[in-house]
Amino acid sequence: MNWFKKTYNKKSAKKHGWHPSWFAPYLTDFDEELLDQIVKFQVEHDLKPDGFVGPMTFRRLLASREIEQEEETTENFLLINGKHVPINWDTKIDLIKPGAFRKSRGVRKPNMIVTHWDVCTSAAKCKYVLEARNISTHFCIDNDGVIYQYLDTNDIGWHAGGVNNKSIGVDFSNAYYTKYNKIYKKKGFAERPILNDSYVHGRKLKPHLGYYTVQIEAYKKLIEVLCEHYNIPLAVPEEKNQLMTGVHNGAAKGKFNGVVCHYHLTRKKIDCAGLELKKIVDSLC
Repeated sequence: MNWFKKTYNKKSAKKHGWHPSWFAPYLTDFDEELLDQIVKFQVEHDLKPDGFVGPMTFRRLLASREIEQEEETTENFLLINGKHVPINWDTKIDLIKPGAFRKSRGVRKPNMIVTHWDVCTSAAKCKYVLEARNISTHFCIDNDGVIYQYLDTNDIGWHAGGVNNKSIGVDFSNAYYTKYNKIYKKKGFAERPILNDSYVHGRKLKPHLGYYTVQIEAYKKLIEVLCEHYNIPLAVPEEKNQLMTGVHNGAAKGKFNGVVCHYHLTRKKIDCAGLELKKIVDSLC
């Protein structure tokens, strides 16, 4: 019977777009523990406690989730292999839908943190785009510095091509194009700094949006915790004691141990141009 419930709930999740984490932040699988949480939710909301996420249960679940999101509560932990690991920063667990990532068969031991920008105006927009494209990253740092977590770090995100299995993805929410500064102002944020001297792959980029200070501070906290937990060295690709701004052969093959930008993996990417990665990482040593 439980096998039938699990199969039913997988189909329900695919149809309606819900995730096991909607019942409890640490849940990622359609297993016995999820069934227990579904029944608990149904009892608390005067629904038939049958373990099936049918139309009535889904509507009540969606309403409860909308109320929770309106309250804008934050946590102070990261989700690492199903466990809560504390971080001295505001975080929100908002796991991405199934199908946009791959479950690891065992305990992962990533050796790189790959840094991206999302070319979106907010973390919420970032998640929407990721789900629409069936790709994923583990974290997105929003405009106000809140760290949104979209995947348990033990899950394999689809963000870095051939090194997905060896890496953790971290995105800065950053719309990149300078014309979007008016959107940030409209939303009540300060204008982003405009970077005029970014070089990637040997060429100078057009002026583009930089990073809020609060995002940089959140990024420092995040990589510090991740590097400590996974024993990832606080190191970046260097050339003549300067940050490399092109492809690093070791990183591109997943053989570099440390913190990199997306452009270190392929000439097709330029994120995160202008990010003072070496300065940031050196400040944590």
